[in-house]
Amino acid sequence: MNKVPVLFDVNGSFGKGAAGEASFATIRDRLDFMDRFGISRSLVWNVESVQYHALSSNRRLCDEIHSTPSAPERIVPALSLSGLMTYERDGIAGLVEQMTGMHTRALRFTSVFGRLTLLQLEPVIRGIRHLRPFIVLRHDQATGPDVLEFSNLFPDVPLVLTDAMWGPCVPLFELMRRRPNVLMDNSWLHTAGGIELVVKHFGAERLLFGTGPKAHNAAAVAALARADISAGERRLIAHGNLDRLTGLSTRAVPAAAPRPGHTLWTRFLSGKPLPGDLVDAHGHIGPSGGYVLEAQEEKPQIRAALKTMDATGIRTMIVSGSAALLGSPVAGNDLLATVLRPYGDRFGGYVAFNPCYADEIVPHFDRYFAGPLFLGFKTLCDYWRVPITDKRFEPMWRYANRRRLPVLSHTWDGPYDSPAMFTHLAKRYPHVSFLLGHSGGGDNGRREAVALARQQPNVYLEWCGSFCSSVPWEETLRQVKPQQVVFGTDAMGHDIHWELGRLLSLDVPDAVLKPILGANVRRILALRKRL
Repeated sequence: MNKVPVLFDVNGSFGKGAAGEASFATIRDRLDFMDRFGISRSLVWNVESVQYHALSSNRRLCDEIHSTPSAPERIVPALSLSGLMTYERDGIAGLVEQMTGMHTRALRFTSVFGRLTLLQLEPVIRGIRHLRPFIVLRHDQATGPDVLEFSNLFPDVPLVLTDAMWGPCVPLFELMRRRPNVLMDNSWLHTAGGIELVVKHFGAERLLFGTGPKAHNAAAVAALARADISAGERRLIAHGNLDRLTGLSTRAVPAAAPRPGHTLWTRFLSGKPLPGDLVDAHGHIGPSGGYVLEAQEEKPQIRAALKTMDATGIRTMIVSGSAALLGSPVAGNDLLATVLRPYGDRFGGYVAFNPCYADEIVPHFDRYFAGPLFLGFKTLCDYWRVPITDKRFEPMWRYANRRRLPVLSHTWDGPYDSPAMFTHLAKRYPHVSFLLGHSGGGDNGRREAVALARQQPNVYLEWCGSFCSSVPWEETLRQVKPQQVVFGTDAMGHDIHWELGRLLSLDVPDAVLKPILGANVRRILALRKRL
């Protein structure tokens, strides 16, 4: 990898948790993942400590590292700690012994059953402070006030908060603004320009490279490799900051050599645009009240989108208007048409159909679809709190069926747009191409989406946001034909590099990826009947 030669992962894990989660059951599994993507070193903690005894979990971690070839040189233990060590016989002394014996400053905090707080660690930290510890924890394992009070009490103890996606970034950025010893990782930092925004406001010294769940593949690697930052800032994030915290020096380890037929991932990491006719089937243009974004207005977002599209090789992005989805739909759809008109060769549009305003929207259908810009419909039922089966959607379904249009629907586990709710609709409207946005969201939603696609050839799984499921996409692609999967990024809310890198780093050959990247959407659009 040319642009990120050395990677030190702050967010590694291993072990068999009590609830059955075991993405990396052994240290060998973790090393295999690291080898695949060229990750030189990882901090690793034992997920069993979420409910099991911290010091015992640490001993198992240390034993596993010592018994696994090459692990002692590449795996740095992040030892679990608990405020309950204060009351345990030789608890604090035991932690000191483990830290010195394993030559580690890294600690991992977990709030068992939500009962523990950072402030309860005060006696423990005072007992180990001379070892220069730093603490890694998930962003949601301590409250904001708890983080503020602890970081004020121990300004020399860095706190690295991990796994923060778009919503949690709102309070996390505020914690970072108020406390210089609060840092974050980029494992779930999938918002557009997220890395650049952290560097601009807090400095590259406050951001560390981290991987998410196994199902994310190398999304975080791709986002860092292609972020618009300097080479020096990239090195700090990739390994320099964690080298400083651990007192180590990290050398490069090459990624596994790509197998024949797996070239798109390495090309993407090198910074080159991808070949072929790429289509992003799921984009948004317009402001958001819930995302931490620098570009909030339509025109700056379009300029930013075009820049990234050119750099990555995306020829066309099909977008809906935020103003239409979250406000007045007719005015919002008209605004989208106005701002996209100069860029009709690069963008297509979805008509946002909010059934709460069906009577207002339906009379404009022919006007919307008379021109070349609008290509289908978009629904967002979870946000509107209206089930996709509501009878007010019927004018949209009938029109889309008659005109053979795609309908991109936000889908997620729940009562409004879970994929199973589309079963009757997909049968009733066979000429509609049903694009299941986010492929159902979580694990149950993914399984429902797969089951429906296997039954109905007019149903497609859409890529973006599907990282919330732990189901590996390699498994999904063994169950669903690649011709029934379409690529989307959720830009300009999501980071295009993060979402595209997650797809390209799948352990499948280029021949499987290529129809997903564009040909499937072009085939769907070719079915449309013009007025």
